[in-house]
Amino acid sequence: MSRFFERTIGRAEATGLRLALNEQTLEGFSDGIAIADLALQDHPLVYVNSAFERISGYRREELLGRNCRFLQGTERTQPAVREMAGAVAEGRDTTVVLRNFRRDGTPFWSEVRLRPLRDAEGRVTHYLGTTRDVSEFRDVNERLARAATFDEVTGLLTRRGLLDRLALLGADEPLLMLCCDVDQLRDVNATYGRSAGDLLLLELGRRLGAVPGLVAGSRLGAGQFAAALRCPEAAEATVAALHGMLRQPFTLPGATVALTVTLGWAKGVWTASQGEPLLIEAEAALYAAKAAGRGERRAFDPAVEREARRRLRMTADLRSALANREFVLHYQPKVELATGRILAVEALLRWNNPIFGLQSPDRFLPVAEQSGLVVEIGAWALAEAARTAAALHRGGHAVQVAVNVSPVQFHRDDVPALLRRILAETGAEPGWISIELTETVLADGSARTLACFQALREMGIGLAMDDFGTGFASLDQLRRLPFTEVKLDRSFVRNLQADPVQSAIVTGTLGVARALGITATCEGVETEAERQHLLALGCPVAQGYLFSLPLAKEDLTWLLEKHAVLPVAAA
Repeated sequence: MSRFFERTIGRAEATGLRLALNEQTLEGFSDGIAIADLALQDHPLVYVNSAFERISGYRREELLGRNCRFLQGTERTQPAVREMAGAVAEGRDTTVVLRNFRRDGTPFWSEVRLRPLRDAEGRVTHYLGTTRDVSEFRDVNERLARAATFDEVTGLLTRRGLLDRLALLGADEPLLMLCCDVDQLRDVNATYGRSAGDLLLLELGRRLGAVPGLVAGSRLGAGQFAAALRCPEAAEATVAALHGMLRQPFTLPGATVALTVTLGWAKGVWTASQGEPLLIEAEAALYAAKAAGRGERRAFDPAVEREARRRLRMTADLRSALANREFVLHYQPKVELATGRILAVEALLRWNNPIFGLQSPDRFLPVAEQSGLVVEIGAWALAEAARTAAALHRGGHAVQVAVNVSPVQFHRDDVPALLRRILAETGAEPGWISIELTETVLADGSARTLACFQALREMGIGLAMDDFGTGFASLDQLRRLPFTEVKLDRSFVRNLQADPVQSAIVTGTLGVARALGITATCEGVETEAERQHLLALGCPVAQGYLFSLPLAKEDLTWLLEKHAVLPVAAA
């Protein structure tokens, strides 16, 4: 309302209602203006402006002398009508939105503001109302509300709509919550078109809607659905039957497709404050089913939830650890078996947690890989190892530093480009660095993986196959790929003397490595007997607690300065 109009009303309050003076001003408003006289029986309208005529469709002579309630038609029980009556009775302002009807019977939504007009003694003599047609805004809001509540494709509830519907249930009602996912929806969209995918979703929604005991069905997003059922006595049998129904072939225009549907479920007593946790539990069960394989189904397991929470907390802690520089490298020497000379060191990642102290990678690396943080952590480790290598060589210690690179980092990051940048920044030479890769990296055998191997070797970076014999690698891959070192896993070193088969495997691997010109290193050597046996088999290099524990950078420097050749017993 403009300041000019406020002043006009102010004069009306001071001098009584003076339509003759204010009418020209009131006619200039685009909002409808109406004034009712409280001194007359039934509080009739005594003035309306042209905008009010336009909005309502009634002519002025059809409006004057009538109470404005007739505009509500038969809908006079609206809460807004009661609010306006209360405001008039109490002599106060109010603003409401209510549904009115035009002269031709069409409904429209009005925002009505009522304000009392007082005479010189302060008595309310009239009420001034402004009205604005807000039908368009109301329709937009209703469409938005519907979009937030109902899925456009299937007509099922959205996640928010599902929770709102469940909130209407009585307290302590046992429910069975299901979550399912159509695994190949993307393939259907790509092969048959999105309209076919929508038909599939519609059919899946129809099947869910036909489930006995259904309280509410929902499309959570993409090909993921949820259903809340009144909990049957035989919950597992019900879930199995529903799973079978959802996996029945779908008929699309020109094709019949059989899809895998993965399903998770949880049951519990519904309370208004715990509705979403029940849905979250069913979703957690769905993710566990997906981890087990397509088409599986799983019930919610609290242990899985605890593990998920642990991973989330650790992911946050790992991000903080990166920012706070809590990661460190410790270095374990690789020793020439015959002489004890330190040839190289392996950089081993540690997390110096401010609460729990030094943590080994097996405590946090799986979470780092799942979250993708291993890419950043691995980049830091490569750079730190290169800085150590440069410092050692400046100090006259010609040892190579080997760094473990996670398969996740190797496949996600451009490792050759990263190393070029690190070498330029640290001043380290390519030959001072070696990359250790587990056999998992070889599983895909992709052209990109082979190109990365070749690029690293062309740079002069060493390549070691770590934990050989425990995964996918074979002796043939040693022949075909440009490795410079093969590391035999600790499992081949244990009980070497007592197991002739194991001894033959080690002997054969050592022979292939010698023929290919590849250094063979045996890991996990802990006893002098193991060292002697490996030496007899022709193993040139080993590492393990027999020679040294992993050392901090300062301790490694001291060791190299004082004992570049570690003492070994006579062969």
